[in-house]
Amino acid sequence: MRHMFLGGIVLAGIFGLGSVARAQDAAGGERVFRSQCSICHSPRPDRNIIGPSLFSVVGRHSGMVPGFHYSVANRSSGLVWDPATLDRYLGAPNKVVPGTLMTYPGLKDPHQRADLIAYLATLR
Repeated sequence: MRHMFLGGIVLAGIFGLGSVARAQDAAGGERVFRSQCSICHSPRPDRNIIGPSLFSVVGRHSGMVPGFHYSVANRSSGLVWDPATLDRYLGAPNKVVPGTLMTYPGLKDPHQRADLIAYLATLR
């Protein structure tokens, strides 16, 4: 009986039937923010550094932080920073907004991006 159970687990893993969605971790995302983003962005409202404040970024339209000078590409992109758009942008900023002034090459790890987005969503 035990061998049948273990065999079922192996088959479920092979065919993706036993995959469990990984929960997003805002605390892990805060660590990613500190190591990857905080040199240019602040999580505090009304505090722009090299990049705009990321306070309340989730749900905001691109190029809308008062007092920050955006590229024409970013201002005219028409993007809304929802989780899906943030995921694509954080993976490859220059591909999503060609002509952006953000020089960051992108966060390649999808789990780190999900955690970072979960953290950004807490900034309210």
